[in-house]
Amino acid sequence: MESFKSDINFAKLFYVFAFMFLVIYAFNSLNNILIPIAIAFFIWFLINALASQIRKIPYVNNKFLDFIATPLSLIIIIYSMIKIGTFLTTSMMELSSVVSQLDSKINIVIDKISTLTSIDLKEPLSKFFQEFSISSVLNRIFVVFSSIFSNLMQIFLYVLFLLIDQRFFNAKLNALFKKNDSKLRAKNILTSISQGIRTYIFITTVVSLVTGFLTFLICQYFGLEASVLWGFIAFILNFIPTVGTIVAVLIPTIFAFIQIDDLSDILWLFTALVIIQFVIGNIIYPKLMGNKLNISQFVVILSLVVWGAMWGSIGMFLAVPIMMILLIILSQFESTKSLAILISENGDIVRKDAN
Repeated sequence: MESFKSDINFAKLFYVFAFMFLVIYAFNSLNNILIPIAIAFFIWFLINALASQIRKIPYVNNKFLDFIATPLSLIIIIYSMIKIGTFLTTSMMELSSVVSQLDSKINIVIDKISTLTSIDLKEPLSKFFQEFSISSVLNRIFVVFSSIFSNLMQIFLYVLFLLIDQRFFNAKLNALFKKNDSKLRAKNILTSISQGIRTYIFITTVVSLVTGFLTFLICQYFGLEASVLWGFIAFILNFIPTVGTIVAVLIPTIFAFIQIDDLSDILWLFTALVIIQFVIGNIIYPKLMGNKLNISQFVVILSLVVWGAMWGSIGMFLAVPIMMILLIILSQFESTKSLAILISENGDIVRKDAN
């Protein structure tokens, strides 16, 4: 009897791993199809988040706000994306020569550091910069956004149809689930996902804008070239937890070593960037999010690695929202609550049930 039970458990484990393998293989193989869809969902959530904020504008008729909220949000997001695309194209043209020569200029930085510290760091630092090429990081960021804008029409169509279809979501739920308890649970799950993702996207976008603007001001103050671009990169990389913060500080600092001769100015620039990232990332952002981003830091890093391996840099941007959706769904069912507790930061998933 015991051997029979163990055989059943082994079979269940085998099917779980087989299913996970198929899902990962499908996500990896169909990335060209799935990435525009995932970006469309991200933009759709962002539009709804902005629309919900527009509906809260005081002293304006509620019916009027309901009428204009979604179309106005759509126009603002599309206009912003076009402006970003134009800005990126201009910045890439201006910095193309600098980026192409960046790795060769790294040797100048290494010589400066070796001279200032009186330690021969040429060999270890050369190996480090060969492994982690800064120009390749910048080019990867540019490639990500150029690929997004090359599929802009396709993404826009997905977003448009999502906005059209969202009017019929309740009718579809009523048709799918005949039982009231099943219908209520489905609505709770969808509401939790929608509220969680919209809150995450809106707060992260606002915080990232502040981070990018302050980074721009600091780079401008110290006379660093392309300070607008460094601010924009800080804004974008703020969506990637931990890793993005480190890269957003390192890239302007390395450029400062190439451009600025005074070591004290470089140290002040580096210190100011670190303070901004620390204060916003560890004090302001957690207070704004509260307990809404209840995901283990280890799971965040692991998801960055997994989704980054499958979908590249875009996967890293989408890793946290995907894990939030997974946590909310797992927390809704008794059979998967244990997995939700493991994914969560503090094991408290009661709030998810309450939604």
